[in-house]
Amino acid sequence: MEMNQFADISKDLSTQIKEVENLVRDDQFKEARKLLPAAQENCNNLESLMAPDNRIQRNIVNNRRQEIVWIQDAIQVGTAKAKAKPVRKRVSKSK
Repeated sequence: MEMNQFADISKDLSTQIKEVENLVRDDQFKEARKLLPAAQENCNNLESLMAPDNRIQRNIVNNRRQEIVWIQDAIQVGTAKAKAKPVRKRVSKSK
């Protein structure tokens, strides 16, 4: 039963991570930031179901955690770039 739960949560987590990655790719950082905590919680749930001596499960959890860290970094970089865009000043027409 635990193996099925692990597989189900792992599949759900992969789907969540892909959704967040797509939002980041589309520069929708606010939406991505809202969905990321659910993915982190799902990753914690996945870790709690992991068998202590199962290297494959441990690698899966570690890989998902790394993907979440990369997404967090991408959100921070993207948000910083969005804030750093120069404001275009309006040029007045002189007659």
